[in-house]
Amino acid sequence: MAVTSEQSTALAPVAHDPADEAMCGRARERYAADRKRMGNVPRRRRKHATMPNLIIIGGLKCGTTSIHHYLGLHPEIHMSKPKELNFFVQELNWDLGLPWYEGRFDGRFPVRGESSPHYTNQPRYSGVAARIRENVPDAKLLYMVRDPISRILSHWRHATGAGYETRAMEDVLSRDDQTYVTRSLYWMQLQPYLQLFPSEQIQVIAQEELQEDRDATMRRAFEFAGVDPSFTSEQFDRQWEKSTAKESGQYQLMEKLIKLPGFRSFDRNFDRLPERMRWMVEKFVHDPDAPEAPKPTLPPEIETHLLSLFGEDSKAIQEFAGREFPRWKQYA
Repeated sequence: MAVTSEQSTALAPVAHDPADEAMCGRARERYAADRKRMGNVPRRRRKHATMPNLIIIGGLKCGTTSIHHYLGLHPEIHMSKPKELNFFVQELNWDLGLPWYEGRFDGRFPVRGESSPHYTNQPRYSGVAARIRENVPDAKLLYMVRDPISRILSHWRHATGAGYETRAMEDVLSRDDQTYVTRSLYWMQLQPYLQLFPSEQIQVIAQEELQEDRDATMRRAFEFAGVDPSFTSEQFDRQWEKSTAKESGQYQLMEKLIKLPGFRSFDRNFDRLPERMRWMVEKFVHDPDAPEAPKPTLPPEIETHLLSLFGEDSKAIQEFAGREFPRWKQYA
């Protein structure tokens, strides 16, 4: 598997970020059983295995789980199970090899896709865009974004709810070198892809668009993917992985259970379950019908700093998308 050199983006060295390290560690651990099997028995190439031609490259906590499910409902699209393969991240699952990766996709479908938010996790992971360009140069790249501060707060909820984050908010969010901040710098994260892919192969969609006008947003996504844009489904009403549930007792119970040896295989294989069964678990853990919980409150001085920090970056990503995201006006 040849890897081309990726043009570097000027970034500070990777900072100590224990919450991100724990999250990334779990992303790698999910495929521990696959590594063990590969070491014992050579893997046969699956009959219809092929490479993807649609990759959701992030961002984290920006609606990638929901749009992954919605895209997979289309009869012309096959989305990977599990959802987050993180294959093109060398430190995560690159060692599993191309045959393993190809086996996640069904070549009988015109469009095959996956979603891995760690594909936009600079500076922790570099070289991702180059590996994608080398192996699937014609792939279309979909980048989900979200109001930067809203994304940070959802990220914080997730990290604290899962037990990854134990530090004080004021100490963490006052630093620009933590992933809570860097992963909301969408224009910065997109630079390696813009250096290697034509702009027409990249589409930006805001989570707010997916929430407020789902049918129109999915038409845009389907058209970008190259399938019938008129397709719709009653399952578009389902909201997956509602962020406010991260503080609920059900979610925290599930997080404790999946760390036990007997439940780890359930976590690894959850995305492989039938849609109906996954939705039953989703309703229990994330309770999509529950009212929105109050968001964590940022200290005023940190909020002021973040508003100024994200101003130019947010303007640039909207200009690239070719439209303004109305709920982002506070960054103007």
